[in-house]
Amino acid sequence: MTLHRVSAASFGSIAFEQDPVRWMERCEAFTRPQQQRSRDGLGRIVTSAVALFSENGFDATRVSDIASNAAVPTGKVYQHFADKEALLDAIVAGYRDCRLREIVALCTSPETLAASPRELVQLHLDIVFSVFKSDAGLLRLIERRRLEDPRVHRDQSSANEIVARLIADRLVEKLPSRDPVELRKQVFYAHSIIRGAVVWSALPQDGEFGEGLKVTDRAFATEALRMSLRYLEIEE
Repeated sequence: MTLHRVSAASFGSIAFEQDPVRWMERCEAFTRPQQQRSRDGLGRIVTSAVALFSENGFDATRVSDIASNAAVPTGKVYQHFADKEALLDAIVAGYRDCRLREIVALCTSPETLAASPRELVQLHLDIVFSVFKSDAGLLRLIERRRLEDPRVHRDQSSANEIVARLIADRLVEKLPSRDPVELRKQVFYAHSIIRGAVVWSALPQDGEFGEGLKVTDRAFATEALRMSLRYLEIEE
């Protein structure tokens, strides 16, 4: 993962980890079997579940569908997970933990520590756009469940606060003349507003209608950057 330093560079190109098994390596809900054959089977179950949940949705996906796609007996899924809900919970927890580790590493890297305030805002938005471009299917599922499950809502809100705080920490260091409390508040609001717009654009399966309103549209990211810089009073 590298920090974009060219203003013309497109957003959404941060190479986050895409292997669901790697997401879950440190997840408490994910215990690796001792035998290689069992580990391989579990990996296929997780990969299959992510693909089917993302493509078809949670409710429409059956445990038997996951097992069939993973080429394992249905009972093998239940050996590792109590039910479909437990499987999804483990995936979401592992995914969120992995992404946060990656974002922390990115925001504390030597390149980021040496970045200008403008580059930090670029990085902030690049993180948001990259996640929603690379993980659109799973994030659609998570955001929809967030509306119904207070626990998912709480966990997502906590993760968002961490990301905003990481960027705010860097900006406070770079802008010592600014009121740190006010600047942190502004970064949090900018994160919440821009991310909210990105969530809305990504929730429909085919994306939002209208020119420049999809997370893959360059104009969306360009205008989001321009608005953020003006709001944060950072030179464009």
